[in-house]
Amino acid sequence: MEYEKKLNAAEVFKALSNPLRLSIVKLLAESEKMNVTEIYKNLDIKQAIASHQLNILRNKNILLAERKGKKTFYSLKHPQIAEAIDLVVGI
Repeated sequence: MEYEKKLNAAEVFKALSNPLRLSIVKLLAESEKMNVTEIYKNLDIKQAIASHQLNILRNKNILLAERKGKKTFYSLKHPQIAEAIDLVVGI
């Protein structure tokens, strides 16, 4: 069981090892919920790139995705992750 937790933690760190994904997490920490359009416009990236990065974060249980009509809204599954990122960035 302990090994599985460490393996999961390593996968989360791997997902967060990309500067763009870190930017998405920080953006969502400040905004609570956003859809893909809001995210890609805020970060000045293409929609396909944003969608791909969001999918990676969602698959690693970093983000929650909530569908409302035609839009999917993303939020942090664990808001404390933004605090952890701040600590690491400060090193």
